[in-house]
Amino acid sequence: MQAGHVPLALSIATFDWSPRTIVFCLVMHFLPNADSLVERSGIAGHKFHCTVTHTIWFAVVVSALVAIWSPHYAVFAFVAILLHFIADCGSTVGIPFFWPFSKKRYTLALFKDTGYWGKEMYLGYYRQPAAWLLEGGVISFFVVRLFQMGVLGSA
Repeated sequence: MQAGHVPLALSIATFDWSPRTIVFCLVMHFLPNADSLVERSGIAGHKFHCTVTHTIWFAVVVSALVAIWSPHYAVFAFVAILLHFIADCGSTVGIPFFWPFSKKRYTLALFKDTGYWGKEMYLGYYRQPAAWLLEGGVISFFVVRLFQMGVLGSA
């Protein structure tokens, strides 16, 4: 999933709709992709993306650190990070949920991986029918949540 990550993160924020929660959920949801910045900087080798930061342990550690500040936001952190993994596991790359205890990558193989950066990644991804179905579903869920909250459709 590509652009669908944004409405997915915003959908999580709808359960405590405030500017602070919106920003927090977006940051937490995209935090696992910090690994791609490390890879692009040359600090880590190729294929570092979707490794350490895409594990259950990463979600647990980040949530525990957030819990020191706010147990309420720790729940949002865990859910936002976990849903990022679930969105990514549709790719043929797979997610190593249980690393370092297992190197097995879990994938639903709904769409072929087309990279993680740049125009070619987006063009390749959106040429696949599954991409439109997944993204459409996430956007639809977000819109439904906005209607439920009265943000949309109220007179």
